[in-house]
Amino acid sequence: MKYIWRKRVGARWLQTRSEEITRRFGSTLVLVERLGSERVLLQISCPTLRDAQDLIHEFGGSMEKLQPDWLQQYARQARGKPLRIGSRLVILGERPQRAVHERTLVIPAEAAFGTGQHATTAMCLRFLEQTTRHFPPAWAMLDAGTGSGILAIAGRYFGASRVLAIDNDPLACATAKRNARANRAHNIEFSTGDILKRRITGKFDIIAANLFSEILIKTLPAFFRHLTPGGHLILSGVLRNQEAAVVRALRRNGFTMSEVRRRGKWIALLANRRKAQGTVPTSKRA
Repeated sequence: MKYIWRKRVGARWLQTRSEEITRRFGSTLVLVERLGSERVLLQISCPTLRDAQDLIHEFGGSMEKLQPDWLQQYARQARGKPLRIGSRLVILGERPQRAVHERTLVIPAEAAFGTGQHATTAMCLRFLEQTTRHFPPAWAMLDAGTGSGILAIAGRYFGASRVLAIDNDPLACATAKRNARANRAHNIEFSTGDILKRRITGKFDIIAANLFSEILIKTLPAFFRHLTPGGHLILSGVLRNQEAAVVRALRRNGFTMSEVRRRGKWIALLANRRKAQGTVPTSKRA
């Protein structure tokens, strides 16, 4: 039997604890937002009653005992409408029952992995589609914090010849691999590891990272080293009140801002590595 712990929090609470809760709870953590609301609902999947009670004792909040068919109920709720990414891709939550004329990517709803409907994922997908429209073939992509693998698989659909997708949760990598096989997306290297510690080789034309802002800022020096000059950096998972700090960190680490998109309380940023060669900038605390 499973339990769900829930707590509605403000942006400041989330900002001060986001790195800790991500490290501790990984793929069992879900953030639920509503447009126009200043608060975010945290949900953590707990395997036992004791785990849920411990979270209430530590953070407050409430818990719910899940019904035996909870995953089927979640899948039905998460199917939603097709998500169109430009004119090149449609994201579906289930395999269509009849033939469709557009290129589709099917990402089934899972307990803790995105189907593309969340604002941060959707904005990343649209930036990815936008930046690769006129790319020559055989470009390379790094997907940091792959989750369901949706960005990595979309990158293959948009023409990447090499995709490295990293997540610190083995279950996320297993889910992403399954989604890649189901969508016949080959040549994606899925790797389990901490993006802050993982040794990465090679250069990438696009790096996409949908992570908490504190983690994004810490990884910018590594992203600079592994991004080709003029390459694109797509970031999301950033709250509006964190935008200024992330933009300052980007400029300090050798990136130029290209575009910012906002949806509800979330933002996504598109930046480029400066083309001028030189010494890699040193990151400082914001």
